[in-house]
Amino acid sequence: MDTTYYLIDESGNLRFTQDGLAELTPYFAKAGIDIHTVKTLAAYQQARVQASPYFFDWLADNAREWPDTDQYQLLKTALFGTAEELEKATQRFDRKQSFRVIK
Repeated sequence: MDTTYYLIDESGNLRFTQDGLAELTPYFAKAGIDIHTVKTLAAYQQARVQASPYFFDWLADNAREWPDTDQYQLLKTALFGTAEELEKATQRFDRKQSFRVIK
């Protein structure tokens, strides 16, 4: 089985791709997991479970790098804001989307 993040050989040994290392090293590190110790699919699945309580922290770190667009601002509000902030942001977004440029 191969994915963007890891490859598994015929013997069941798991190896992370460059994308996998770049994306998952900081995520696993939040849970105290050294990604280089994850050598099998079962160990990878266990690492994901162990790291899952840190997912939103990791996502917030990544969100700092997201583009500064209306869509991403709305997504950030949906993920990290309050219900009231989301309601206001959604109304603002919808209003802005309703504007049409006349040439």
